[in-house]
Amino acid sequence: MVELQTEKASPPLTEPAWPVWMKPLLWVAVIATLGRMFWTMFQAMWERWFPAWTSVHLGLYDRIVSGESYYTHGPLVPLVSVVIVLLLIRHVRVPVRPMPKFGAVVLGGSLLVHLAASFARVNFISGFAFIGVLCGLVLVFWGGTALRRLWFPIAFLFFMVPLPEFTIADLNFHLKMLSASAGVKLANALGIICARSGNVVTLPGETLGEFKQLVVANVCNGLRTLISLLAFGALYAYVCRLRGWWRVGLFSMSIGVALVANSIRILALLVVAHIWNEEAATGWFHDASGILIFVLAFLLMFGIEKAVLWIRVLVKRPAAFGGLFAGQLRTAEDEGQVSRLVAAIASRRGVACLMALVLVAGGIWWINRQVHNPYDSGMARQAMPVTMTIDGVHYDSHDIELTVQEQTILETKDYLCRRYTVGARMVEFSIIFSQDNRKGTHPPDLCLEGSGQDIVHKQDLVVSDVRGRGDVPVRELVTRSSTQNLYVLYTYKCGLEYTNSFWRQQWVIWTNGLLARNASGALIRVVVPMDELDIEQARKRASAFLREGVPHIDDNLP
Repeated sequence: MVELQTEKASPPLTEPAWPVWMKPLLWVAVIATLGRMFWTMFQAMWERWFPAWTSVHLGLYDRIVSGESYYTHGPLVPLVSVVIVLLLIRHVRVPVRPMPKFGAVVLGGSLLVHLAASFARVNFISGFAFIGVLCGLVLVFWGGTALRRLWFPIAFLFFMVPLPEFTIADLNFHLKMLSASAGVKLANALGIICARSGNVVTLPGETLGEFKQLVVANVCNGLRTLISLLAFGALYAYVCRLRGWWRVGLFSMSIGVALVANSIRILALLVVAHIWNEEAATGWFHDASGILIFVLAFLLMFGIEKAVLWIRVLVKRPAAFGGLFAGQLRTAEDEGQVSRLVAAIASRRGVACLMALVLVAGGIWWINRQVHNPYDSGMARQAMPVTMTIDGVHYDSHDIELTVQEQTILETKDYLCRRYTVGARMVEFSIIFSQDNRKGTHPPDLCLEGSGQDIVHKQDLVVSDVRGRGDVPVRELVTRSSTQNLYVLYTYKCGLEYTNSFWRQQWVIWTNGLLARNASGALIRVVVPMDELDIEQARKRASAFLREGVPHIDDNLP
């Protein structure tokens, strides 16, 4: 009988006996090496969680709460994952049946992804590679059954990894327009007369000829709510009474719940502005509704679960719920489980994993120490003429200096920021160039929003009839602020080609660098104030400058 119980429990390790002190020491070494290997990634994530963290002149509280972050929930995610892992190990059977070959494949592949991401300096890919490394280590030390038990707290770490800022900016724009449109339609359905122009909603004032305006800014677009509720939806689906695909469906509904909750918030803001004024809508009620939206979302998720359970009872297919971990709970036969899990590292495969991690950590350290010095060849300033004649109009120019902080962010000093003027007309032509560093050519969307501009229009275009090029793909933006409206036209030069795609430009520069080809890159941006121009006039003027400027850039930049 004793032998039968021993077979049901996890099989004993066949490795030679190791000193007791060696087991925790190996775990400490593995954890420390992982920390060193992913240090740059964690540092970048922390700064995305708390954008004002590097502002050392602020107090600790202000460094945490200031800045525009979409991942303030980020630090809670690993804490929640650790708590769930500890609860699972304490209450659920986690056998030790190592799968060293399959685990080595997963671990090795994840480490290669991390190496490539570190070389390319793409931190969010490293964040996903970190999750793959954890899965590989679990397979090597504990096996596939253990990974099935622990899959959720490991997968939950996805919600701590911030998406690229360009992706956030793109989602911001689309969700901002969607939220404004949904809010206006709901308000009109309730009999509140309002109209939308971009992200600006106009309502009639109290007297004839007066109007009230509300701006649906980034803070109201629902992206923060969506990102946070996806994490909450995953956690809720994990502990709810639904099973199988019903769980997946409930998690998927968290996207709709976030959008619906935010649309209701926009509607509430319009109602308050309609009954009272804009100050009340954008003041205390705006802040209070930002908190209440999460309460509403929780009630909606709870209601959806209840509705599914009720419908299943109605169709006489009730959901069977035998507990969260039915059939997986620990029994008396699993005594000593924690000791077995800890002892699993005391083997040749444990030492091999540690050596592989140390080797990769050394490679990551060597890659990260290759700091790109600010590049300044003077090429960008020589790329464009000081005077230009556009459509028969002669423009003179003067150069604008970027601040030291802006040059540090761009990681290049080789730039041109030149303002061409004639009378009241002004066109700003900028080139950010680097011969071997793609980090300088980030999308202008981020800088514009960071400077207080609100993007209200965005689309891809083609500037045709460019000498020596034909068509050049570009992207246009229209921005608004309290002081000025701007029209922006930009494109990327990557090697010998032009593209309006940030990701294609990054890929071309990176692969050219690997293949020892022309790895230079440049952001070319034309800005036209729209104070007295409509979008067609601004587009025509900016296109003319770009059409004239590209041949000069081709002649003077590699």
